[in-house]
Amino acid sequence: MADRYITLSEAAGLLRVSRHTVQAWISPSSPNHRPEFAILARHAGRKTVFIESEVTAWLNQRRGAVYSDNPAERTTYWRERFVAGRGLLKGVIKPPERVTSGRPAGFAGSLLAFDVEPLLTWLADGDGAAGLLAMVSRADGLVLSVPLGLWMLRRALRIHGRYAAVHDFVLAQNIFELAPMNEGALRRAIELPAAIGDISLQGYCCCLEAGASTFVTGNKVLLKTPGLPVSGF
Repeated sequence: MADRYITLSEAAGLLRVSRHTVQAWISPSSPNHRPEFAILARHAGRKTVFIESEVTAWLNQRRGAVYSDNPAERTTYWRERFVAGRGLLKGVIKPPERVTSGRPAGFAGSLLAFDVEPLLTWLADGDGAAGLLAMVSRADGLVLSVPLGLWMLRRALRIHGRYAAVHDFVLAQNIFELAPMNEGALRRAIELPAAIGDISLQGYCCCLEAGASTFVTGNKVLLKTPGLPVSGF
């Protein structure tokens, strides 16, 4: 089936926004410029047109979280959106104290998973954010456990005026593949030291069961447990 080209007005109708909004998204000089959408625009003489299927795919990528059993739906723009979230809570929360474990940060590629400390460090732009960016630049995708996602949203409810932004970062932009708690994760948890603490323990087990190759953490017990695919930052 041949690609169907649509006009700017038709694209606006498909996206349920105004024509002016679409123009702002594709204009480099606009404060509302969206590079990940602008690349969809094509020019036919003086007209701006779009391929309908590409606009529909872009819209679907914005509609909700991706679960780890369906990585084919991972958005093309997850890394760009993750980078844009750096410092989202800067000045609002105190960055976690960086743990000096003696275990070097290391990540060769594939799926990268986050524990609570690196995630809060990134959102607060704390010490260690640059190291996280270096690892993310080598990742094929990011994984976040459902328990940690819930913890983040509950915490955001207590921060005036920031819930919507945190919800957008954690769930709505498809930055992360969400790793649910399942039987495999529970079996992993039973074999690990209880001293790890619930959030980190659940996060590690969910993310590894979902296919993450490395779990980035500041949890001292995890970092000191031999044989685990964990990394400091």
